Amino acid sequence: MDPRRSMKNSLRALIAALTLSALPLVPAQAEPPVANGTAYVALGDSGAATTGAANLDLEAPLRCVRSTTNAPRLVAERLGLALDDRTCSSAKIPDLYASQTPGVGPQLDALGPATEIVTVHIGANDADMTEYILNCHAAAASGGCAAAADPEWDRKIDGIAPAYATALADIARRAPDARIFVDGWPTYLGDTSCPAMLGLLPADAAYIQSKFARLNTVVAREAAAHGAVYIDTIAASPALGMCADPSVRWFDPLVADQTLLPYHPTLAGQRGVAELISAAVESSGALHR
Repeated sequence: MDPRRSMKNSLRALIAALTLSALPLVPAQAEPPVANGTAYVALGDSGAATTGAANLDLEAPLRCVRSTTNAPRLVAERLGLALDDRTCSSAKIPDLYASQTPGVGPQLDALGPATEIVTVHIGANDADMTEYILNCHAAAASGGCAAAADPEWDRKIDGIAPAYATALADIARRAPDARIFVDGWPTYLGDTSCPAMLGLLPADAAYIQSKFARLNTVVAREAAAHGAVYIDTIAASPALGMCADPSVRWFDPLVADQTLLPYHPTLAGQRGVAELISAAVESSGALHR
């Protein structure tokens, strides 16, 4: 077997096993639509939904691996807002419109005329970020992925723009009195690697981070074009990536000792993003209109 394919399959199996181990074996909960909408609606994928095995919300659909201490919860607590958290792990933009899985309804169903604040964090899964990142880890033994850059990754990232733009327009239409806040992807990696990344080459660490930067550029551009507030999370986290001290890092590395989910937010990460979102909401005046 091709060593790169073997490594990639092993990494995928590891991440899948860790994800499944975080899920208790209890029935999924259904989320009914809300006719008028809640004051604060959170939309998005695992970057907003989860801290993995830490503080798992057993009242939420377990497929979503949603946390009781994720950024939406923390923002709602700080701002004193009623929250309908529809964030769900593995979500893609089409899951805003259709049921992601039994018991997990369309995320946009939570919106309505009473909605005042909407946060959006979605698009990484549409750009196949996990697949390309796995390729980089698998390529470590053969020179790395940065040395043989795949232009298709950039095309996948850029390609989410039309669907993302349509989603922002639909959010505004369904919640006409709401202010929309889009938070970007913080720092995952710098220009070096570390043992917790299990052999990822330094050049590939920087290469992966550059793709998250490109993803941020896409969603920031669409947010500006559709009247949403873009929240830059990179500036606040340059030294808080996966190779940072475990007590402060915002994401778990491949050795995911806090969340059991590599490349996913720690509690520190969710807190950090929540602070940035809360500050953006407060400074926007959205709560005093």
